[in-house]
Amino acid sequence: MSSIIAPGQTFESIGGTIADIAFTHPMRRRWWVAFAFSLALVGVLGAALLWLFIEGVGVWGNNIPVTWALDIVAYDWWIGVASGGLLVSALFQLLGAEWRSALNRITETVSLIAAAAAAVYPIIHLGRPWFFYWNLPYPNTLLLWPQVRSPLFWDAVDILSFLVVALAFWYIGMIPDFATLRDRAIARIAKKDDKGLLRAQLYGIVALGWRGSALHWHRWTQAYRIIAMLGVVLVVSLQTGAAVMFAGSVEPGWHDTLLPVAYLFAAIFSGVAFIAVATVLLRAIFGLSALITPRHLDVLAKLLLILGLLNLYCNATEFFATALGGDAYDAGVMHRRMVGSQAWAFWTIALASLLPVHLFWFAAIRRSSLALFVVGLLVALGLFADHFMVIVVTLQHDFLPSAAHPYTTSIWDIATFIGSIGLFLALMLLAMRYLPLVSIVEMKRLAQSVHGRRP
Repeated sequence: MSSIIAPGQTFESIGGTIADIAFTHPMRRRWWVAFAFSLALVGVLGAALLWLFIEGVGVWGNNIPVTWALDIVAYDWWIGVASGGLLVSALFQLLGAEWRSALNRITETVSLIAAAAAAVYPIIHLGRPWFFYWNLPYPNTLLLWPQVRSPLFWDAVDILSFLVVALAFWYIGMIPDFATLRDRAIARIAKKDDKGLLRAQLYGIVALGWRGSALHWHRWTQAYRIIAMLGVVLVVSLQTGAAVMFAGSVEPGWHDTLLPVAYLFAAIFSGVAFIAVATVLLRAIFGLSALITPRHLDVLAKLLLILGLLNLYCNATEFFATALGGDAYDAGVMHRRMVGSQAWAFWTIALASLLPVHLFWFAAIRRSSLALFVVGLLVALGLFADHFMVIVVTLQHDFLPSAAHPYTTSIWDIATFIGSIGLFLALMLLAMRYLPLVSIVEMKRLAQSVHGRRP
């Protein structure tokens, strides 16, 4: 078993390796090219939203009965990625897992930015998005309150509560590192760095006066753990609550008590897949193999394997329950999922998310960066297809053949989704440029625990 941190790592080398990324900008031209590409995708999002506001949500190809289409599919997928990342980071923070130290910042950043990408959808899929605040429970002059039975109200509550908790969890974890960057920026002033003073001031503001005293550490640890506990409760309630809205309906294919558990497992699965992809990329781009070791790749691969087995169990249970249950309408939904006009979604789930993870039964493949990257991308693709299958294929045909209506995506809903990916990439690139995406303080604490003393 390889070490969780490479031999010879000292406090100074760890701090220098991570902090210098924010100061020296090692990617430079490649970063600007990638950022320009992501901004172009954000421009696509802007154009799609402009046309949406002019023409209405009908430009997405939504119809009756498929009133929830690619907009809700994308929203569920993004919030699933964010939920999975937050839950994994919070759980292992509470459990004190040592290997978490190199991955927690990547996990929390991916979670927060994915939540920001998801936050676009609850507003734009409203009929009149400029009245989005009507969904918020605030005292107004007409003494009107939102309709608490409406999914729109709970979308607003979900995303706002998630953004608050995810931002607090990410920011509290960053405070000691902001202080480290502040001190290093002050040190660079003596080296005639023209930007040193501005950087020191900015990092000093967000560090909130951190000095590393025993009282600061005590309060920081307490706050970090409290927000982690809130994050666990939030993710479980958010994912199971969203699934209960489906399971509580009479729609064939949704009326299943296993759906909340399946939604939760799928969210964690997609979150870990995104984390695996981001970890491999950052490790390769910034040369962080001494801090993100093959042991971390092995852990991520094992998590993907375990979650893949859990998702396989949920899918198999649904299949056998439908086949043996004797309900003709549920059997019809299952048949349309497997061989209908949108059968590509079912087979994408099977071939992209449920099958490739079994490569990780082999230790050599678990430690392969390329294998982890490819399988992570496939799992993310498969989980998007899963949301498409559950929502769109189910709504296309319920009880009455006369009410059935096929759904076809349009260029505008595809452009909106591609634009949300561009928003995610742009925010992620900014975080890579100006923030330490590996926790300096956590890695130093890990080095101390591994070496038994300050190395």
